[in-house]
Amino acid sequence: MLLIAVNGFLCIAAIAFPFSVAATNVGLGIALALGIVSGSWWLGAKRCWNEFRSLSIAFTAYFAMLLAGLTWSQNIDWGMHIIGRQWFWLLVPVLVVTLSDEKWRRYFLLALSVGLSLHLLFCVLQSFGYVHVTTSGSSADNATGHIGHIGFGFVYGVWAAWLLFTGLRSASKLRWLCWSLAMWAYVMIFAAQGRSGYIVAFVLAVTVVVKWFAARSDWKRLFWAVGATFVLFSLALTLGPAKERVLGTWAVMTGEQQDVAVFWQNNAVQAANQRILMWKTTLDIYRMHPVLGVGTGGLPDAVAALKVEGLSASKFTFVHPHNQYLMALVRWGPAGLALLSLMLFYWMREGWRRDWDQSVTAPLVFLPALALVIHGLSSTAVEEHFSAILAILLLGVALSDDRFYVHKER
Repeated sequence: MLLIAVNGFLCIAAIAFPFSVAATNVGLGIALALGIVSGSWWLGAKRCWNEFRSLSIAFTAYFAMLLAGLTWSQNIDWGMHIIGRQWFWLLVPVLVVTLSDEKWRRYFLLALSVGLSLHLLFCVLQSFGYVHVTTSGSSADNATGHIGHIGFGFVYGVWAAWLLFTGLRSASKLRWLCWSLAMWAYVMIFAAQGRSGYIVAFVLAVTVVVKWFAARSDWKRLFWAVGATFVLFSLALTLGPAKERVLGTWAVMTGEQQDVAVFWQNNAVQAANQRILMWKTTLDIYRMHPVLGVGTGGLPDAVAALKVEGLSASKFTFVHPHNQYLMALVRWGPAGLALLSLMLFYWMREGWRRDWDQSVTAPLVFLPALALVIHGLSSTAVEEHFSAILAILLLGVALSDDRFYVHKER
């Protein structure tokens, strides 16, 4: 009975996921609590350790560093706040056990897809001015609904790539529904402001195409499919509003931002320059603490101190540098960066070596991990609400599939 309740709250959270942070947290929090009470969490943790040993060690080591970083942090209170926001990683063992029932696994994926589809409709209404939200980075001309432009491309890039794969392996009319939803998601991604989302969407789509046709040694179709994917994404980039935003970013890279006059190009120039200055400031702080960094939660105080001394490249204080690799480096030094990289590596390895033909859940390990790797170049992807929670949920769904318990590392 408790397992049914856990799955029920997971499905509710999946539908609410793109609409409400609070409702999602409540649903997932109750599911986690019930999972612990029922013993599912402990069973799932044991199963993860037995069946996915390397991945479990990598996860444990990274979060051990997150905790250990408090001991030399310049701001323990903020460090505790950061750790408190990582609770959703504890959901993986619960998901592994409760969603091992294929029926509930399908219900969960259906609930998530329904929620994301409804949110896409909401974004369309937003773009025409029929609905309004107060989410930062979301407006009528940047319609990203309640997710916001930073996580929008990640969420829908991963979902669309999975739909593309599901359509490829389906022999029924379901494939056309999957591909239609995927195309809709891609159009909305390239209509939004987040440039990282463009890259995530393109790379994941190409990955699915390559994985599918390479597994069949169909090199001719692989060539044409990759070419068609490139052409379609290029058209989306050049014919839509994404063109101006990319040109603005390119102007910064080439040093020609002084020639920018179009609004969205100027907007992109400002955003890119702000990130570059944050990266420079973060590296300056790391050079002052090259071995252990400033600890978990120490960055804001370090930025403020540098600003007071007039040495900060950035004109404002910030709590993270919009780059998960620099974030790990400045918090914990080279060891922290190594642990983050190893965690992402083992996560991707676990997904890539699976036989994607066996199950519709097979790509749901690799795709989110790859998206985290890419998205993390311009954001704190592993700690973002929408990006990280989606990645964790999909990882748990995929690991729950008993058909893949063939890579045992006892």
